[in-house]
Amino acid sequence: MQNIDYLFIVLLFVVQPIHGYFSYRKYIRRIATGAASNRVRLYRETMLLEWLAFAALGTAWIVLGRPATELGFVTSSPMQITLGTGITVLFTAYLLYVWHVTRQMSDAEKAKQTAALGDLVHFLPQDTRDYRHFVALSVTAGIVEELLYRGYTFWVLAHFMPLWAVVLVSSVAFGLAHTYQGAGGVVRVTLIGVAFGALYVFTGSIWLPMLAHAILDILQGASLLEMAQRGSDQTHEQHPDHC
Repeated sequence: MQNIDYLFIVLLFVVQPIHGYFSYRKYIRRIATGAASNRVRLYRETMLLEWLAFAALGTAWIVLGRPATELGFVTSSPMQITLGTGITVLFTAYLLYVWHVTRQMSDAEKAKQTAALGDLVHFLPQDTRDYRHFVALSVTAGIVEELLYRGYTFWVLAHFMPLWAVVLVSSVAFGLAHTYQGAGGVVRVTLIGVAFGALYVFTGSIWLPMLAHAILDILQGASLLEMAQRGSDQTHEQHPDHC
């Protein structure tokens, strides 16, 4: 452990949640004044910050002479690969089912679901241009966030606590990084973090958690896009003050 590791942990556990929350609140306040919601710009800025974090950690890791295997860049055993892939396929099938169900909803149902998102709707893709950038953001999140909150955070916390606690604490940190989604969102993302952490522990490799994370974001984005495109007109009729 080096001082730089403590710095990275403070950034992940404290600075990132605070920065994310207040940056998003600022974004929402600007929209409330009548400014257009520039989701593509927000996606690009988020990707830039995540890749800068990736580059900073990677540079420090190389300079300190640490092996990439310590971050989970290893090959699982055939049994781990088979079972881990099976879990990921089932997970993907469920998300595709959710997307299919969303497509079958009436416009009224989609409008209701969209309205329930509240201010978060301003961050979510509304058209195909948004979604293309959202996919890029999803892939970025899958790679960078898994490296930070599973690979790296697991390595740091394993110096101080048992594995079950590592999974729990890293998942809470992951949830807090999404404070802009509100208390319910933090709980939901924490539980997702537990699932990704369990997959990482089970496979012993970061590759499948990265893939599963990217798939989750991409397919959730597809479902949300479906709601926005088909439910938007009725949502505006029911909530004209949001136009």
